[in-house]
Amino acid sequence: MKGNYQAAFIVPKGASKVLGEDGWEFNSVGRLPGRVGDYLVRYLGLEFVGDYFGIRRYTSNQINMSIFFDSADQIESIYFQVFYGAIISFSEACESEEVTSCAEIFIPER
Repeated sequence: MKGNYQAAFIVPKGASKVLGEDGWEFNSVGRLPGRVGDYLVRYLGLEFVGDYFGIRRYTSNQINMSIFFDSADQIESIYFQVFYGAIISFSEACESEEVTSCAEIFIPER
């Protein structure tokens, strides 16, 4: 196993965040543009793992990323498991105009 990780989410700006019984839930009328997911895959050097039930998964040695799609195949949110050796590269990726122009980063407290 990869060890301890930090959970993080990329959600549309202004999305509500609620910790429910099944984990974090986000509600927003807006969606994330597909270019955000494409950019993160390239920047973080992630490889495609699989696609199932509206979730597209990518991974590397230090980051797991899951993109959640709605029924219209638009991105609702992006979930990350960031293992501690990759915190800096993840932070740099999220500071890009590609991400900040349309999204916010949410990192739950431990």
